[in-house]
Amino acid sequence: MCGFEELGAEILFFHNPLEMRQAEPEDILVGYVEAVQQHLEEMGFSYPDLDYPAELEYCLGRKIWKSTINTINSHPEQWPVFVKSIADKEITGVLVRSPKDLVGCGNWERDVPVWCSEPVRFVTEWRCFIRYGRILDARHYRGTWEKIPDPEVIKRAVRDYKTAPAGYSLDFGVTDTDKTLLIEVNDGYALGSYGLFHVDYAKLLAARWAELTGTKDEYEDF
Repeated sequence: MCGFEELGAEILFFHNPLEMRQAEPEDILVGYVEAVQQHLEEMGFSYPDLDYPAELEYCLGRKIWKSTINTINSHPEQWPVFVKSIADKEITGVLVRSPKDLVGCGNWERDVPVWCSEPVRFVTEWRCFIRYGRILDARHYRGTWEKIPDPEVIKRAVRDYKTAPAGYSLDFGVTDTDKTLLIEVNDGYALGSYGLFHVDYAKLLAARWAELTGTKDEYEDF
């Protein structure tokens, strides 16, 4: 919140998304992914799935496809395979090598759609924050700090991502074979900051919020 405070925004706290029903579209909601998505839906706004843009397929370095958790469960010949739900947070990500890895995955009421990926061992993972096509910073969040992704690979990805939103992140990692690969894209309406300078973080959230809601970004020229 301190980033928005420093920008001079009025801060109001909420404990339940229902409290936000009186908010206007230009009022930026900052919270967990589920709360922000619910609020956007209630206002009639949609949000796309950005995980693996077509323009950046060359950065992936591995096969990625859509399936369902029941399909993965019933086809062990596809193992080992990394799976995560297409919808945020339903299945946060698991490497399936045996039946025990599927415990706790899925939902008996429905066959959860998932992203599937050939296994890759990342030894370090970094989040690159981008606002209006400009890289703000890259922050380490997992693995060894002794390796960093190739900056030229990241800069090329930002240039090539022609359909990029106003605010987002690219998660890049370095593999155990020293390749810099794209892990995934994260939308900027609800994003872990990982220590990004608080004013930059607030402006990134604001840029994406304005784009999704069709409102003016009050901080675009800051």
